Amino acid sequence: MKNSRGPKKAGSRRSPKSRFVVETLEVNPAGFGFILPKRAGLPDVYVAEEDMGDAIHGDVVKAIVYKNRQKNKLYGKVKKVLSRNTSEITGLVKRGNGVPALVPLNRRYNFTLLLPDDADLDDGTVVVASIKKYPRFPFPGEGKAIKVLGNENDPAVRILALMEEYKISCDFPEDVLAEAEKVKEMPPFYASLDEREDLRDEIAVTIDPSDAKDFDDALSVKKIDDGWTVMVHIADVAEYVRPGGSIDIEARDRSFSVYLVDRAVPMLPHQLSSDLCSLVEGKDRLCLTVKMTLDRRGDLLKYEITPSVIRVRKRLTYDEVQEALDDKKTLGKELDNTIALLAAVARVLYEKRKKAGMIEFDFPEAKVELDDEGRAINVKVIERVFAYRIVEHLMILANSVIAEYLFKSDALAIYRVHEKPAREKLMELKGMLSSLGIELKRIGQSNKAINRLLKQVEGLPCKRLVQGLVLRSLPRARYDVRCLGHFGLALRYYLHFTSPIRRYPDLTVHRMVHALIAKDSEMLGQFDLQELSAVATYASAMEERVDEVEMTSIKIKIVEYMANRIGEVFEGVISWVTPRGLFVELANTVEGFVPLEDMDTYGKFYYDEDSLSLKGSGAKALRLGDVVKVKLMRVDKSSNQIYFHLLLYGE
Repeated sequence: MKNSRGPKKAGSRRSPKSRFVVETLEVNPAGFGFILPKRAGLPDVYVAEEDMGDAIHGDVVKAIVYKNRQKNKLYGKVKKVLSRNTSEITGLVKRGNGVPALVPLNRRYNFTLLLPDDADLDDGTVVVASIKKYPRFPFPGEGKAIKVLGNENDPAVRILALMEEYKISCDFPEDVLAEAEKVKEMPPFYASLDEREDLRDEIAVTIDPSDAKDFDDALSVKKIDDGWTVMVHIADVAEYVRPGGSIDIEARDRSFSVYLVDRAVPMLPHQLSSDLCSLVEGKDRLCLTVKMTLDRRGDLLKYEITPSVIRVRKRLTYDEVQEALDDKKTLGKELDNTIALLAAVARVLYEKRKKAGMIEFDFPEAKVELDDEGRAINVKVIERVFAYRIVEHLMILANSVIAEYLFKSDALAIYRVHEKPAREKLMELKGMLSSLGIELKRIGQSNKAINRLLKQVEGLPCKRLVQGLVLRSLPRARYDVRCLGHFGLALRYYLHFTSPIRRYPDLTVHRMVHALIAKDSEMLGQFDLQELSAVATYASAMEERVDEVEMTSIKIKIVEYMANRIGEVFEGVISWVTPRGLFVELANTVEGFVPLEDMDTYGKFYYDEDSLSLKGSGAKALRLGDVVKVKLMRVDKSSNQIYFHLLLYGE
């Protein structure tokens, strides 16, 4: 395996002061890694590839830590692996002249496994292998194939491999399916039908993407003298999923539905996610409804939370709603009026939140179009029309109302928290912005300070890049039993309540709301702070994992699509600079790498860490945000990497 680090200077990492640390090792695809302390505010510890021993990505290790006094950074060397996180690897078989070897598809596993017992495997086969001997730099490990997924050229195989790697299954255990079949026969759990408010005569609509598979929220609205009454109806999943039952245990384990590029993997079995709990047009469905009265400024005057039964009048798509708002089509007088009122409320809420300091990013979202066989045929940017905002801001409103309701009721809850950025992260951001020519005296920790920065780059070519840098400087939103507020939304009270079909924390919140409505002290007493904290911590970790697998599935298909465009020339923006080369992002969000050695035809370039640029002869410099032309040279499906050649001087 290639050593990704240059020669070490003698004594450069020595220090009379050293200590041991026990944490998880995270490996970068380039080969190096970091030990990430759990305690907030402690610096990451850099680990060179040659200092990892036989540790691999995800292992819990004991490492000795040294401080580099010149660079004021911490360096680590693994002394012992305390626990393994990975015993199986999904990868591509590569046959040389000798023993077949497996190259992991996830390049965080930056090693190879020899497969001496699998001499009959063909080159290009994707397999799952158990690890028999862990690698130790620079020597490979050893494994044995336990499952053959197919040839790498089959469009479905890489997604199947990804699912194997992340242990994602479309299938549910037999006991879960059996319970799902019986759920219709179960007696009411939280509220019998005669205890529910009958809202079936209300005009309720769902607004979702055209390819949505489940529907857990619907909207109703009425105009009143000084504002509106809005009803957010959320599928009452808690009515069907009993705490501690087979479905509940499986849902907690999954925590989220997973939306891959070519399929959806639900958190709940299809009997619930696509039928009983899905707010299907024309069907009676049980909900928890949040009724909210707002004045014309968007201020909440009063609210009521009630178990209900509704009947969705019409399933609408974002495109249909936007066309109705733009007077390009009519949905009928009744529905047109409903859409117009919902849009009016959403506009008022949007403006109110902007004034309060809500941070608004405008990232383009890529959508990969597939043919009937699952092959990528196009990559385009999804236009975020106002119809998205209607649903988004009304869901935020319902979530914040429920959060305040639980908090002021002194009930336990799982909140959605987003804390303000650390000063150290903002200092790093300031330095990176300086390399873009954006000089700031300081960046405050308030959301309004972040918004001023974002407004400053509005309309500039570097806008998308700056937004990405700002996002990296912010902490990740997570789940917590403490109500710590939501920095990005500028809200004091916030949680997730509106998607119980696809998010387990929402289901947990529904149970708490039911207990409060019923004033059932026995039921409220069943919620344990320690258990809820464990659910919050686990869900936060699972969310990161789900985000990663969803993004990777898109990247797989983007690479597949770009493989058919070798030799084409594109215009893009330098999105990141590293000592090994630079990344260029195209208008359709496709990102590729230009290796440093590939630029030798233009002279020698070197990496300048202070300005985050590559500097060459003749005062030529390549910086973040520069608009450049590139030629697509090749793609590497095993690493999901796209490689460009930089075209300079009108080449």
